[in-house]
Amino acid sequence: MRSSSDFDSFYQAPDPWGIETATRRDKALATVIGPFVEGRSALELGCGEGHLTATVFRKARSVKGIDISPLAISRATSRFIPNASFQVADFLDVSFADYDVIAAIECLYYLSPAEQEAFYRKMVSEHPGKIFILSGPIIGTNEHRTYFTHAGIEQTFARHGLSLIKWRNLNANRNAGAVATIAAAASRLPLRNKVLEMLPEKFVNQRCYVAQCPTRTNAL
Repeated sequence: MRSSSDFDSFYQAPDPWGIETATRRDKALATVIGPFVEGRSALELGCGEGHLTATVFRKARSVKGIDISPLAISRATSRFIPNASFQVADFLDVSFADYDVIAAIECLYYLSPAEQEAFYRKMVSEHPGKIFILSGPIIGTNEHRTYFTHAGIEQTFARHGLSLIKWRNLNANRNAGAVATIAAAASRLPLRNKVLEMLPEKFVNQRCYVAQCPTRTNAL
């Protein structure tokens, strides 16, 4: 599922994934991503309706949002975000050059394994020495699709020469049993950041990763 019509069917109803209400995740993402995009140019892949463009990327010097869904991009454009522009495109077809940061938040797992490999090869070639941000579930495969695992992300980064700078847990996996349910509830408390930091991988739903691409001379 990767065509514009596929995603337009999801966006028949606004905010199909409830992104507007995920305020805790917004804050967690902003904490990780904010320092890397502040005052810099960013390319946001799979930007959807522009909610994260307006929140997480608000301090970027400029941000270009790319999405395959014309309907999503029309809603993103209607937000009139001062530092943002938007384009309907498959992000495997756009240039990755001339940006300080490339971010793929909740989108890269829609690519097939072969397409993901093509994505990394393209990024390493066109975005040498710069910052890449990846966010998504690390729960492996479920009834919906194949996501990521922490080990898998580390292996992919290493295979393409990316250096992992930092990662952070974003939320708990409520489907991982009673302990995870308790952890999810605890993560809503004032000390939620500490709770999330201590969660073992098996109790985590989503993580955000920040990495540096290899220089062109070291690219694979």
